[in-house]
Amino acid sequence: MILRFACALAVMSAATVLAAGCREGRDAAQLESGGQAFLAQCAVCHGVRGAGDGPLASSIAAEGKTTPAVLDSARVALLGRAGVRRAIETGAHELPGSPMPVWGPHLGPEWMDRIADYVVAMPPAGEVGRDMIERYLAAPAGSPPSGRQVYVTYCSSCHGPYGGGDGFFSSALASKLKPPGLRGAALSGLDDAELSRLISIGGAHAPYAVTMPGWLYTLSPANRRALVGYLRALAGAAERD
Repeated sequence: MILRFACALAVMSAATVLAAGCREGRDAAQLESGGQAFLAQCAVCHGVRGAGDGPLASSIAAEGKTTPAVLDSARVALLGRAGVRRAIETGAHELPGSPMPVWGPHLGPEWMDRIADYVVAMPPAGEVGRDMIERYLAAPAGSPPSGRQVYVTYCSSCHGPYGGGDGFFSSALASKLKPPGLRGAALSGLDDAELSRLISIGGAHAPYAVTMPGWLYTLSPANRRALVGYLRALAGAAERD
């Protein structure tokens, strides 16, 4: 009797551990996708680690606007998960001069939830979170070191984490944007100069998709060159897959 009870208890414990492991795996996957969306939608202002040091932070400060918030433990604790989610949905307009966009109509509930979960988890994430970010932003071999990060920050919101045309906008908005995939032979008709020109002036002037912005005054020439190099590596990797 005791032996049967011990066996049953062991089976129950193993099932509990397995269920917890599966749940943690799902949670980790959701946090990772939330982190990718954060890097695409938020890091340009808040920085890749939420330190308020994104590439647009200095120009925001120079314009006299409220600088991007530092998303440290104290601020996240003050806002709580609901406050973080509300700020994403409606913009941080309770702060005078805040340039934070209203993301609700663009992202939809699922992606806002995932980003909020990631922001709440990010401050104490420590080394694991840093490793995840570094792996995700790592440039492919043979491409410029900064090209992948430029792509993630400025392009992945529409074109997707790895150029699949599957960015983080709501499905309703994505059906109107219809950003193209960038892998394989998608860019083979453009040489480097033409691709750099498309990045600079935007899709409406190229002419390609009218929804694609021009990055001439946002990205430096060095960043545009790095982005072109990354896009070539992305296409080459797809052709080898």
